Amino acid sequence: MKAMLEYAQRFIGRPYIWGGDGTSKKFGGFDCSGFVLECLWAFGYYDGPDITADGLRKWCDLHKWFKVENVGNQGLCPGALVFFGSGKATHVAIALDEKLMIEAGGGGSKCTSADASTGFVRIRPIANRNDFLCAYERT
Repeated sequence: MKAMLEYAQRFIGRPYIWGGDGTSKKFGGFDCSGFVLECLWAFGYYDGPDITADGLRKWCDLHKWFKVENVGNQGLCPGALVFFGSGKATHVAIALDEKLMIEAGGGGSKCTSADASTGFVRIRPIANRNDFLCAYERT
């Protein structure tokens, strides 16, 4: 996981672009699931199609990743996938440790180009979001 986290940090500063997967078709920008999938694909942790945050959460369930529903006293392992939303996952990031995550965030559906982007790949405290849903760690 250390190599994947180092890889993820190489993208810090890339623009948040709705539907972005890091390729030139979206000016090298990412949305949240595109960013996480790029990191998983690069290290062989995921070999499926491009999917949404909620699709990735369901994939983790099917592939029996360890689910963490409350991070209060438990903490997270580096590399855990952290999901946010209310019932349905609407955002996903990667835990760097029990307090910080790396994410493509701060944008939204109106960020369809680098020029229109208001967000980027960044490191942020997990606690800055109040809609923690669950996290998954590789077993």
